[in-house]
Amino acid sequence: MKRKLATLCLLLALGGLAHADGTKQDPTGIWKWAAPANPDGRTPDITFTLKLQGETLTGTLTTGAGKTTILTNSVVKGDEVSFQTPRHETSSPKGRITFTSYSGKLGGDRIKGTVIIYLDDKIFNERNWEIKRVKE
Repeated sequence: MKRKLATLCLLLALGGLAHADGTKQDPTGIWKWAAPANPDGRTPDITFTLKLQGETLTGTLTTGAGKTTILTNSVVKGDEVSFQTPRHETSSPKGRITFTSYSGKLGGDRIKGTVIIYLDDKIFNERNWEIKRVKE
């Protein structure tokens, strides 16, 4: 009897873990850049608009100057969220920044993770980032 009970407890525990890992969180909403600040000390004025439709995450990044970029390669897997934004001309003397990659963990009304800027397919800059959901 003890063995059956132990087996049942193990199966229930594993089932609970599988459910917890497989539950996709919904990042749908409007998000504002929260932290950290740029190297010059200013917090970027960036708004992300995210929408999860079935298995597909879509969205945009809009700067304070009003420039909007469509997100690409967007993925939601459990509490993991990632996407990229294509970038174009930059003041960098090396040429063009090809894209910026955002990845992080969704927890409530925050996404915290890493942003990596790629220049000519090489890492140009990498740092932590955090965005907060805007209450509507």
